[in-house]
Amino acid sequence: MPNPLSQTQANSASPGTASALESPRLPFGWLTGALLCAFGIWMLPSVLMVFLAQTRPDLSVADLLTLLALTGVSATVLRLTIGFWLQTGFGRALVFWALLVLLMVSLAVAGLMAFGGASGWNLAGLSVLAGLGGGGLAALSGPSALPDEETQYELEAASLVGHLGMVLTLLLVPYALLWPLPALSGAPLISGASHFLGRVPAGAPVWLGWSGVLWALACAGLLGVWYFLGRNGVPLWVPQWRRALLAVVLGLLASALVARVILPVSLGGLALAAPAELVLSVLLALCILIILVLTPAAPRRRTTQLLAHRHLWVMSALWVASLGTFLGLTLVFPLLTSVLFRLPGDGGAGYPGVFLYAWMLPMAAILMRPLGSWAARRWGGMRVVVTSLLSSMLGAGWLFGVLVRIGRSDYPPDELTGYLLGMGGLFMASGLGHAALVQTLPRVFPPSLRPGASVWLMSVATLGMAYIPLALVRALNQEAVHQAFLGFAVYFFLCALLACIVYLRRHASVYNP
Repeated sequence: MPNPLSQTQANSASPGTASALESPRLPFGWLTGALLCAFGIWMLPSVLMVFLAQTRPDLSVADLLTLLALTGVSATVLRLTIGFWLQTGFGRALVFWALLVLLMVSLAVAGLMAFGGASGWNLAGLSVLAGLGGGGLAALSGPSALPDEETQYELEAASLVGHLGMVLTLLLVPYALLWPLPALSGAPLISGASHFLGRVPAGAPVWLGWSGVLWALACAGLLGVWYFLGRNGVPLWVPQWRRALLAVVLGLLASALVARVILPVSLGGLALAAPAELVLSVLLALCILIILVLTPAAPRRRTTQLLAHRHLWVMSALWVASLGTFLGLTLVFPLLTSVLFRLPGDGGAGYPGVFLYAWMLPMAAILMRPLGSWAARRWGGMRVVVTSLLSSMLGAGWLFGVLVRIGRSDYPPDELTGYLLGMGGLFMASGLGHAALVQTLPRVFPPSLRPGASVWLMSVATLGMAYIPLALVRALNQEAVHQAFLGFAVYFFLCALLACIVYLRRHASVYNP
């Protein structure tokens, strides 16, 4: 029996949509493997910045957080440009090329960390490459050209498994850094470190190049197996590859421009005193311009219709508060925890036990997503979203109080339990809210706009990976890191209020989607 949703979308789409709707189905088993590698590579800076703080005393916490923000900037730009290109059609060989790009990115990261000397622009290049490999290719998880309901569920499952790549990086990479690399000397730790099996004493050498080598081996293995066993005669040609290449190049140039603006002088930037909100707003406007320039005429009309849609910007704020919170906190949690819970007398390098549990909180958020999807179907998506936002507000408020106490404490690790409880609440609420928002999307946007809306919302949510580190830098410069979480709590409350006004009034145009 034909899928009525697919018929509706095919009938309502403009002629320019036909090529996208008729694009061949991607092999989802291989796509899941590619996404697992992509998300794992995306999270490499989260681990590396902690070990750089342990081996490079010349790098300040603000420097490292700014580099983390650059990962979010690069991912946002490339997720938008690549994601909107995917709507114009693609071939089944896309997984092959995605794995090939991920392999090259992994090798570049390994080379930068092993041989690059870790200068300012090398570290910036590391962050941008992680955004390209992980954030940009994570656009493959968006149902941009496959609008039927069955495929949407398959893509959600692939994305869910792909997010486990983040957990694997936090779980395995800190342990792998202890393995010697042939013919290379390790960098000694200033103070102790940790991995999921235990702690590492001060002075132990680490080989940071393993961070890229580990995922390069995974990508190479998947690439070889696909080519020899999963190709099945599929041609390696990708339609409109020139537009894809131009999208990547323009995205990298935009990322380099933002890097020049936000990086401190010590890392080769200008350190302009512009608010993070202004910088990211200008970046989003630049992304829109790039998309409109690269998109053909018919898809461009749909893109302008999408940008003018009254619900797009409300949903954007909600996605930043849910998925953006999950991505941003996953990125900064190891470094932030290491800095906040420095042990007395450790030389100021950081708390050594962070990777014992850094992987647990993202895992909790991922496990909450099936519950969020079920609850959204049972009680309505927006009610679940508002509940998650209010829970996030309470979690951020709790962390505000904990961080105030940490600032007054002579022994910060005494507050570790309360801190982990607050962070755990934020992670789980973000996972719940994101799953519910995925369920609301088909009820808010018409069929012809859903592919673009999915790409846009996932990409804009990635701004959380840029904004949260920059907000922490601003708070640290004022020696009041707790103020950042007070700001987060206010944002969650405003988003909950906005959702109630727009979607939970009885006479709303779209009630409780």
